[in-house]
Amino acid sequence: MKIIVIDNNQEYNNFICNIVTKLMFKNDYEYQILPFYKYNNRLKRIIHDKDIKIFIVDLKLQNKSGYDICREIREEANDWNSIIIISSAYNQKEDIISLRLLVFTYLVKFNNFEENLIETLEKATNILENNKFLKVDKSTKVAINDICYIKKIKNSKYCSINTIHNDRVKIRRSLKSLEKELKFKKIKNYLLLNDSNISFKSKEEVIFKNNDKIDIY
Repeated sequence: MKIIVIDNNQEYNNFICNIVTKLMFKNDYEYQILPFYKYNNRLKRIIHDKDIKIFIVDLKLQNKSGYDICREIREEANDWNSIIIISSAYNQKEDIISLRLLVFTYLVKFNNFEENLIETLEKATNILENNKFLKVDKSTKVAINDICYIKKIKNSKYCSINTIHNDRVKIRRSLKSLEKELKFKKIKNYLLLNDSNISFKSKEEVIFKNNDKIDIY
């Protein structure tokens, strides 16, 4: 999980990073904090990569406003899955809401900021932990919670991802690598099962929430 802290006040940036570190350590999350004091090419690359992130953005920056960074995340990078948290010394909530950029919340720095940030981050990390995606290719991803099972396609380098929505998505990955990443249960050396989407299971068969049935004897 990447957490991007954008605040041109170094002291406040460090303060936010320390709050994030304590919370992530407490909850045993795998995370990476990336602090920025201004907009630069490195930040631009991170905004435009395909990872889902949490952004904590101050509205007042040296060389680019927080409003413009939010627009770049949503409109230019077309990232509507990452979570944006606004922090500001001033209450300009109505201005940011009017932009319709799906900001998660707006925190005023001098109004119970630490307590409110911790509460907000707990909600944000829970959302991301419960909505992780499996990257299929540059333009396709599948919500892990939607996967029922993954089956190796015989005599092929592909596997078939089968979801609760009855989608069938081909992915050019080995079953072994998918097993390691997803921690799904392996059956018969060619099948991975997501137990959370099983509606019925016996010694002979498994029935999934999408009504797919698989013999496992």
